[in-house]
Amino acid sequence: MVVTKKNAPPKPEARKELPINQQYQEKAKAELRSAIAEHGSSYDDLAAKLNAMGVEITPRGLENKISRGGFSAAFLLQCRDALDA
Repeated sequence: MVVTKKNAPPKPEARKELPINQQYQEKAKAELRSAIAEHGSSYDDLAAKLNAMGVEITPRGLENKISRGGFSAAFLLQCRDALDA
C-alpha cells in the first residue's frame, strides 16, 4: 500500500478583507443610511422600531453596526421593514 501525502489546504483569508466585500459593505451602509434619511428617521427611531419587532439593539449599537457595514442581509431587510412599518 502506497501512502501519498496530500497538500495542505490553503490558509483561509478573512472574507471581509477582500476588496470586493469591502466595496459591497460600503454599498450596504450607503443604502441603509439613505433609507433612514428618506423616511425622515434617526438611529433612535429605527432602534425603537427594531426593538418593537423583537430585534434588540440600542441606538448606539445600531449606529456602530451600520458604521462597520458588516451586517447581514437579514439585518438589512429587518431595517427596511421597520422603516416601512
